[in-house]
Amino acid sequence: MEISEKQFKNSKAYYKEQKMLEQLNQLYNQVPGGSCTGCAKCCTEAVQAFYVEFLNIHNFLQRENLLEAYEKKVETHYFSELYKRQDCPFLKEDKSCAIYPVRPLVCRMFGHSSYEEHEHSYQGIREMNEEVDQYFFDTYHVHIPEDVKHHKIEYCRDFIPEKVLKTEKRHDLIDRLFQMDTHFLMEEYIPEDAINLSITNWFVYLQYSEAEASKKRVDEFLKNVEK
Repeated sequence: MEISEKQFKNSKAYYKEQKMLEQLNQLYNQVPGGSCTGCAKCCTEAVQAFYVEFLNIHNFLQRENLLEAYEKKVETHYFSELYKRQDCPFLKEDKSCAIYPVRPLVCRMFGHSSYEEHEHSYQGIREMNEEVDQYFFDTYHVHIPEDVKHHKIEYCRDFIPEKVLKTEKRHDLIDRLFQMDTHFLMEEYIPEDAINLSITNWFVYLQYSEAEASKKRVDEFLKNVEK
């Protein structure tokens, strides 16, 4: 898994030619706003994003002359994620979001799911983290720190949506983003397994192959975790 310089250049040109920014904004505008306290408790991890959303974020950072600074922050976050609890790399000190105008769909929809849906989603994340922890123990005889393994974004009861976004509509919006990403797959601008990755993964895979990134990540983990 990696995205070559040529693939990335071609995908950005395709994004512009196909007017995907307009499509994205039309999709995002279907998510109702709401009243938020700005506590940023939902911004305590790197979130998932579709490739088309990553391109939108990358373009925004370039326009704002923020790309170099945030590339470094994202890379630091990615390579220390297994052993150190961290907020989203785009969360600023004043608890505002550096990419708020272009934040991905998952951020826009936070607060619209039911408590039961939220807990079900967390259970899947917890099981995945347990599997990763077991792998590291079996392979390297070390455990992932408890605060990393069991980190949980709590259900938000403070956010008051202007209008509840029903489950069916949320799934429809996700499906539409998936369909947008399939165009990049068909054009061979991204690999087949590159769907809805973490924002940090997208940035890192521009600089490293998956094998290189994984090795560096494991090396950093083993240097910093207690044995």
